Amino acid sequence: MCKETIESELIYVKGVKKVELDLNTMKVHVDYVPSKTDSMKIKNFIAELGYDADDVPATKEGYDNLHECCKKDSHE
Repeated sequence: MCKETIESELIYVKGVKKVELDLNTMKVHVDYVPSKTDSMKIKNFIAELGYDADDVPATKEGYDNLHECCKKDSHE
């Protein structure tokens, strides 16, 4: 569910060309056009989806809207 959410939503960010989430490492690889977006915009978008993105924490609203299986405490 997490992979599907991140990959299917992030691809719509202007300038993003390719998104791939590695479920083993929980790292997202994003190919993008630097003249159209930047890493901070991408991190903020991921945070709005409800996931932490490096030093940008998930927004409360985004996290609250995540499917239960995608929430951090559901894996403990």
